[in-house]
Amino acid sequence: MPRWLRLVRGMIGTGVLVGFGVGLIVALIGLVGLLFGELTVREWAGMAGRFAVVTTLLGIAFSGALALSARGRSLSSLSLGFVASIGAGAGLMYWLTIGFMNAFAEWTLSMALVNLAVLTVMGAGAATGALLVARKARGALKSVDDPGSIGEGSPRDGVVRAERGITFAERDR
Repeated sequence: MPRWLRLVRGMIGTGVLVGFGVGLIVALIGLVGLLFGELTVREWAGMAGRFAVVTTLLGIAFSGALALSARGRSLSSLSLGFVASIGAGAGLMYWLTIGFMNAFAEWTLSMALVNLAVLTVMGAGAATGALLVARKARGALKSVDDPGSIGEGSPRDGVVRAERGITFAERDR
């Protein structure tokens, strides 16, 4: 697989991971409003869905910014602070996007500052979490581009089956 295609695959994977994580957190927090009757099920699902979709797009943008700024460094050489600052930048981008879509006219100064803090912290937390998951996965798995790493068992198992005349169709019955 070409390097650029692996990069795009990683960007999309990171975006989906971040979107799922943030959507799940928002859904869990919104459950409180749902339980106390402040939200309807439709509002609760819509809120979680909006956050999940937007943070998926921001996660893809974050991953692209990380790929450009990391310049080929490995995951283990990236500091958590560096990745968290890029994630906080994605949260700031989201805050600005919401703000310029008429939220600045509706927010009070204190509400704008609370939203800024929440979104930048969520961006930094999601980025840090994505890096930690990626580091853990990289240590646990070999590259999926290596066909020899897929499946369990030793290569000798196939030889023994072939010597006994057992085909895969017979074995799977």
